[in-house]
Amino acid sequence: MLLKRGQEEPILKYIIEMIFVRSLFIATVTMSVSAAQPSQATPGYVPLYQTLPPTPVLPPNARFAGSANINNISLWYTLYGPPLNKPQKKLPIVLLHGGKISSRWLTHQIQYLSSPPLSHPVIAIDTRSHGRSSDDPSVPLSYSLFANDTATLLRSHLDISRAGFVGWSDGANTILSLLIDHHSTPNAALVDRAFIFGANYRYDQLNVTGLLGIPFLNDLAGRMQSELTALTPTVPKDYAAFSTRVSEMQDTSPSWSAGDFGKIKTLYRDPKNAPIVWIVDGDSEEIVQRSVAGEMRDMIWGSSLVILPDVGHFAPVQDPGTFNAMLARWISRER
Repeated sequence: MLLKRGQEEPILKYIIEMIFVRSLFIATVTMSVSAAQPSQATPGYVPLYQTLPPTPVLPPNARFAGSANINNISLWYTLYGPPLNKPQKKLPIVLLHGGKISSRWLTHQIQYLSSPPLSHPVIAIDTRSHGRSSDDPSVPLSYSLFANDTATLLRSHLDISRAGFVGWSDGANTILSLLIDHHSTPNAALVDRAFIFGANYRYDQLNVTGLLGIPFLNDLAGRMQSELTALTPTVPKDYAAFSTRVSEMQDTSPSWSAGDFGKIKTLYRDPKNAPIVWIVDGDSEEIVQRSVAGEMRDMIWGSSLVILPDVGHFAPVQDPGTFNAMLARWISRER
């Protein structure tokens, strides 16, 4: 999700990486100088998209928190809300986080969706190699692999045949992979509806200027590393190796076209069974090029485009109230 880089020609890619490193250095020096000298600036308005609130912590009232052996790894997940083993009156909701973070970043959404008045069963997953889930270094990471892990957990382990899916960045790409790469398998039929936030459909859709302009970039990078260490104290993970594996995936994928999006079953073709798809982004999206959300909406017939105000790529923590209000509307959307 969070630090995507397009696959450039070698020289151009080298230049971009050098700009990124230099920007981090300048930002560090600037912060050091600012800390040593009293600020003369008058506090003023700071838009939400320029903030990164503290990472929320998963609530203690989970029905289950643990791992399942899925596709040669230990996949960690947690359950909130009504139990899954009772006749379901409400659709289970699956939450998929972004790259290099974990399910705890979606805590506000987990609490909202699983609590009254919505009270949906919620399944939050730490993606393969992320958070508390293990990895299989012999297999390259891919969105299709993440999608298969998710589908296997739901269908074979939790006996779920239909669910709503909420994805943030890499998590959103995982949902798209379910619908595109797995379109001819039972995995795609799992998706009753999809809330796709901050996705991209090509690996070269990074907004370099926006990325380098993020005021909390150092804080974000520090959290990614420290949180991974904190979540795996008994079996420490090599953050550098983990980050490299995720970046290698993001540097080369996804690579979908209009033809690929045409594989998604649409409401025009099957209004009773096709997924209800919302393409969602912030009006100040700074990681993915801002035109991408609208382009995806145009390629998925019957989908809807939702733009959230005053937030960027980190909307789930920047303004959970507005984000959750849109989730409620998405869930209540009737066929």
